Parts: sequence; structure tokens; C-alpha cells
Amino acid sequence: MDRSPYPINAPTYLRLRDQIRTDIEGGCWRLGQHLTLHELSAHYNVSNVPVREALLQLQGDGMVDMRMNKGAVVRAVDARFIEEFFDIREALQTLLIVRACRPAGTGLTMSPVPARVHGLLAAAEDAAREVRVGELLAADEALQDELGRLGGNDQAHRLQASRGRLLEAFRRARLELWAAELEVLPVQGRAMLEAITHADPATGIEAVRRHVAASRTYMLRLLKQPEVLPRQAGQQTPR
Repeated sequence: MDRSPYPINAPTYLRLRDQIRTDIEGGCWRLGQHLTLHELSAHYNVSNVPVREALLQLQGDGMVDMRMNKGAVVRAVDARFIEEFFDIREALQTLLIVRACRPAGTGLTMSPVPARVHGLLAAAEDAAREVRVGELLAADEALQDELGRLGGNDQAHRLQASRGRLLEAFRRARLELWAAELEVLPVQGRAMLEAITHADPATGIEAVRRHVAASRTYMLRLLKQPEVLPRQAGQQTPR
């Protein structure tokens, strides 16, 4: 198992939960695949008890569906999942952007946006110009994560992030495809950042709407692409 952010005395199921989640995202466990307790116990060299607890946690995150006495099934991604995911994402991101646009405390000035946010935006813009699909999507997702943190609602931010991991697994399982929607992502990312900087929630809400619409369209387009073997992931089709 990979290194964990938890202390050495943390419950095994927490570290196992994070590892299984990472392995789903990385393609070790496929979307729609049935996972038995015995299989997971052998793979991670742990007993069935922490495996069961880890799967229950992942079920709460929406990544697996438990089966009575039969382990779990990694959730599949279809058109309905994509539509519902982005409905929820738009609602959560709108909440977070509005909160992020409010001046901190009772002062009239905004807290400075961390330099990391500006760096992620620059990385997304560079990747879009050079048609590097994987780097663009990774930078944009990290940028949205950081912008969400500025909203100051940890529960909303965690809910959004947990569902996004399954969609990332779906994306990685398909050949990278360039589409016009990708050009919109850094444009709206910059609009969100400027809205936060100038305490302009109306502009931020519109940027979220446009960003989510572009992301939704792109993922629905990817749904029509064939799945690839893990070693093929990362290849890019010509523009």
C-alpha cells in the first residue's frame, strides 16, 4: 500500500479506504467490477474486517455499492450518473463561489488568493494552448478544488471531491480526446478567480455555470469513446 497521510496508529480501514479509492481512480479496479472481501484482503494483505469497513466508507462516498455477503461493486458511470453529478456539482460550486466572494470577517477587503491558485490557473492555460489534454484536466480539477476550499464549507467541498474521484476514474479509462469544450475550462477558471478577487458573486455564479456546462458536455462526449487498458491510458487522439 502507498504512504498514507494518517499517523501510524490510525485505523487500518481509513488507510485502506484511501488506497482502494486511489486504485479505483488509477484503474487497478475497473468501474463496474465486482470486488470480493477475499480478493481485497489478499491484494492488500489485511483481514476481512478493515476491508468491509473501508468498503462501507467508500459506499458513503458513492464509489461502490455494497452487496450482502458478496463484497461490493465499483459504481459504473453512465449518462445518468454524469448528468446527476454535474447537477450536484453546479449547486455545490455555486454555494462555494458565493461564499468565497464574501470578504473575510467584518472587513471590506478580500483575503489574498494563495499563489498556488494562480499557478494552477497558469498551468491549465498553458496546457490548453499546447493541447495537452491530461495536463489541462488535471490542472483544472486541482484549480477547482482550491477554489472550492476558498468557500470555507468543508462538508460541501468534501462531498464534491468524493464524487469527482469516480468521474476521474471514468476519464482515465478512456483515450484522451480534444474537444472545443476544453478551451472553455481555463477561461471560466480565470473568471471565477477574478470574481473572488473582486468580491463579485454574480460573475462567479455565471462562470461556474459555464464551466460546469462545458465539463458536462465533454464527459458525455467521452462516454462514447471506448475503454482502454490501463497501460494505454494517457494516449491522446489528434486534435
